[in-house]
Amino acid sequence: METVAEAKHIKVGYDGEGVLKDVSLRIMERDFVSILGPNGSGKTTLIRALLGLIRVQEGEVWMFGRRISSFKRRELAMKVSFLPQNPPVSLPFLVKDIVMMGRFPYLRRFEMEQSGDLDAAHRAMRIMGVEHFSRRHLMELSGGEVKRVFIAQAIAQESDILFLDEPTASLDINYQVEIFKMLKKFNEEMNKTVVLVTHDINHAARYAKRIVLLKDGAIACAGSAEEVINGDELSRVFNLEIVIERDRNNKPFILV
Repeated sequence: METVAEAKHIKVGYDGEGVLKDVSLRIMERDFVSILGPNGSGKTTLIRALLGLIRVQEGEVWMFGRRISSFKRRELAMKVSFLPQNPPVSLPFLVKDIVMMGRFPYLRRFEMEQSGDLDAAHRAMRIMGVEHFSRRHLMELSGGEVKRVFIAQAIAQESDILFLDEPTASLDINYQVEIFKMLKKFNEEMNKTVVLVTHDINHAARYAKRIVLLKDGAIACAGSAEEVINGDELSRVFNLEIVIERDRNNKPFILV
């Protein structure tokens, strides 16, 4: 498999304070990577650096074999989608229009959507299970439904990589599981790369192929769930005594 995104010894800081310190990370095609770590460990900063949304002070970021700085924003948007932690929920648009916004990178100024754009939007709504309320306003939906709509928008973009920043934050457990299952389907059945920040260690262990564990702006550990989700490593990173058990799928899960 090919490398689709890579950070090479990057350093990022704000107001003279270092946030990421000599971080190197390689993301492969069709990977499903969960980035974990305590608050302030640099998780969101890392994905924003990988996306070229913030400038790195040292090191390099590469995407599809090119420096991230060499891409024009529209060109990059055809290859990479990003769902921030708090998407705008007060937009006065119908769900179908929000999802269709994922097609903007493919449209010229003042150009109307083509049949291929409509097909991509409908397919994304089916994947995320939001087709049945496509004509409702975004502001009428619950928090979990809103997150599914914006993930559908990112899927409609038809990019190769989907980055998400805490897509299940503040959601009920049923929505959390539902979204992780849908992202897993997107990864495995559509052969897309998924990279997400999450605080949920157990969901990461169950659904991700690889886990990156950050502490104080550096990678403390990276690998499979079996390699990363162990009592010693997690206890050290989170400064908390952690017990590891097994779920019904024999995946590790934590007790505190």
